[in-house]
Amino acid sequence: MKFNELHPPILELAPGQCFHRVQLTRARKTSVRINGLLLAPTGLQTGRFCLPSEATAYLADSEHTALYESVFRRDVHSRSLDDLARRSLVQFLTKGRLRLADLRALAEPYPVLQAQRIAITQAFAQECRAQHLDGVVYASAQHPHHACIALFESGMAQMKKVASLPLVKPGTRQLLSCVADAARRSGVPLIDLPDMG
Repeated sequence: MKFNELHPPILELAPGQCFHRVQLTRARKTSVRINGLLLAPTGLQTGRFCLPSEATAYLADSEHTALYESVFRRDVHSRSLDDLARRSLVQFLTKGRLRLADLRALAEPYPVLQAQRIAITQAFAQECRAQHLDGVVYASAQHPHHACIALFESGMAQMKKVASLPLVKPGTRQLLSCVADAARRSGVPLIDLPDMG
């Protein structure tokens, strides 16, 4: 799957676009921090469009899409409230233009774009980076008719964090309303583990 074979359209997003992401509330020592984004260490390449030598950030077009993509995925059997309590739903706005390879229409003819064969899509991401693109926009594999973006460092430089809400209200077991709704709609049971202390 080569960039020159696919000829993806290039989407130019104007400033002021809103995206959402679920991430740790507190950074780890190894976290990469860019404009309010807390990311996994560079080089782990665990995501579909991760690059080997720079961080990649994944964001979604809605709160629910962000939750389905990161917390309530189809392959998840349950979630603990303690795990949710360590995460926040963060809202970002674009503060500059983004140039993205638009893969949304290619998901149907190229199922590899949503498969677990991520070495292929990671190689494609490297080609997009070589084309001086800021990232890719792709169809959500977890939330039909919705989209996600994977941003390279040049794209992250155009993001501004505007809000952050914990998935679980601190000091309680009360879920953010969109989290309760996403859990119900996804059918993923939430487990409240007893305190072993």
